[in-house]
Amino acid sequence: MAAPHPLPVFRVVGFTGHRQLRDPEGVARAVATVLEELRGRGGAEWIALSSVAAGADLVFARTARRLGLGWEALLPLPPADFRADFTPEAWSGVETLLAEAEHVRVVSEGASREDAYLDCGMETVNQCDVLVAVWDGAAARGRGGTAEIVAYARELGRPLVIIDPRSAEHTSELQSRQYLVCRLLLEK
Repeated sequence: MAAPHPLPVFRVVGFTGHRQLRDPEGVARAVATVLEELRGRGGAEWIALSSVAAGADLVFARTARRLGLGWEALLPLPPADFRADFTPEAWSGVETLLAEAEHVRVVSEGASREDAYLDCGMETVNQCDVLVAVWDGAAARGRGGTAEIVAYARELGRPLVIIDPRSAEHTSELQSRQYLVCRLLLEK
């Protein structure tokens, strides 16, 4: 009798990042490097999870798709409301990208715009195994900004990879707080 085929293990890489990027191509290369490093760890299939706000979110989603990762989209608002953040030409590109998503989910139906963005970022953190952030280290420029989402991920002890949008270099905080606590308890 043949050994049963094991079921695949899936891990989710979530994303948050700035809307304004000076070097989108450099950020895309850094995102690709991080995603390839995660995939190289083996033992799991990675699924990307992000919104499609202008800037880094779109860079992440397009890079994940180009690398062949499955991708799920979270929208902070219903499409009819979310599209107000884009020019008609840019929204057309977003709609094309959303058609490639394995799943599209709206996070907030009736929240204020800022609260919807915060809810979307927090839901991304809640659903991911690792969060990738394109973040300059500065305070959030509005409710739901990248800094708030990074702080929330750190509060939960979520493994985190931060890409500096100026240098495109990344640093990792891949050992979660829960992992470190368990390790300390086992060493006693």
